[in-house]
Amino acid sequence: MSDSGLSAGTARKELYEVMRLDLPFEEKATRALSVGERFLGVDNGHVTRIDPESNYWQAVASTDPPDGSFPAGLVTDFDATYCRRAIESGGSLALSDAPEAGWGDDPAFEAHGLHCYHGTPLVVDGDLYGTVCFVSEAPRERPFSEVETTFAELLARMLERELERRQMTATIERYEEFASVLSHDLRNPLNVAQGRVDLERSERESENLAVVARSLDRIESIIASVLRVAREGRDIDATSVVSLSTLAERCWESIDVADATLVVDEEFTFRADAERVRGIFENLFRNAVEHGGDDVTIRVGPLDGGEGFYVEDDGPGIPESDRETVFDPGYTTGREGVGLGLSIVEGGVEAHGWRIEATDAETGGARFEIRDVIPA
Repeated sequence: MSDSGLSAGTARKELYEVMRLDLPFEEKATRALSVGERFLGVDNGHVTRIDPESNYWQAVASTDPPDGSFPAGLVTDFDATYCRRAIESGGSLALSDAPEAGWGDDPAFEAHGLHCYHGTPLVVDGDLYGTVCFVSEAPRERPFSEVETTFAELLARMLERELERRQMTATIERYEEFASVLSHDLRNPLNVAQGRVDLERSERESENLAVVARSLDRIESIIASVLRVAREGRDIDATSVVSLSTLAERCWESIDVADATLVVDEEFTFRADAERVRGIFENLFRNAVEHGGDDVTIRVGPLDGGEGFYVEDDGPGIPESDRETVFDPGYTTGREGVGLGLSIVEGGVEAHGWRIEATDAETGGARFEIRDVIPA
């Protein structure tokens, strides 16, 4: 229990509820900061944008009102903030009383007079973005606890995912536009070629023409797959409560599974875009059958702790050296595959703000673990 009387469990529940909302980043961040402010018992919280090289610090989102000391939009010198210390440390920095800690002559204390500070760096796609920080003018009666620091770091990780998703959405929109233009320019001559081949084959049989027809159909399939990859990367618009077992079984019925077997180990409900999750399951199931054989057994279930779910099989598995590249567009070990199935899976996962990792099952087969899923 924090000084504010808000328990860690209640604070986490409120934070998850905020992160589910479909809001602009700045508004969602402000609401998340408000939860942190109450749980930590501080004056206010901020999400900052920082560029150390240009000595730049800006409050991107803030619980401080417009007439406060640190409102959203405020720009100040980076070297006159405690955030520089948090970034230098590479982790969370917690100060209950700066002068008592020997920081009375620190430029940040001299400039702003803040006794209390808790800051965590924000790293987006491997690059420093800024910090999530909470401050108070008065000293704190006791040091920040491990539970409080863990909550602040959870909040920071969630906001990192929001920022990454926003950047990814902008990138995907550019890719989708490019893919649409490219497919349009390719389909016109492709349709002409297919029509001429079909006309010629209606007049005479030729193995060469049959090979050409199959190759043209293959090109058409690749174009469709490329477009699907671009569109599957789009962010989701709305979510609903999804049953892991129900959705997995529906997806199983919709694909050609030969003599393969599906086993759902345990029920799990979570919030997601059901149609997008269908694409995740269907492509993972097809991948398992393609690489594990017609009689492969596929298992689906929740991860320990309820932070997500897994899909695994008892096939030959994925070599450890390939586990980072299996999601790359074009990666395939099969003769017929386009190599886009797992790329589509990753796009659907990332559009939800989740993470996916390829590892090995206890049977030695392939196992895909999807994390950061919000339980329902």
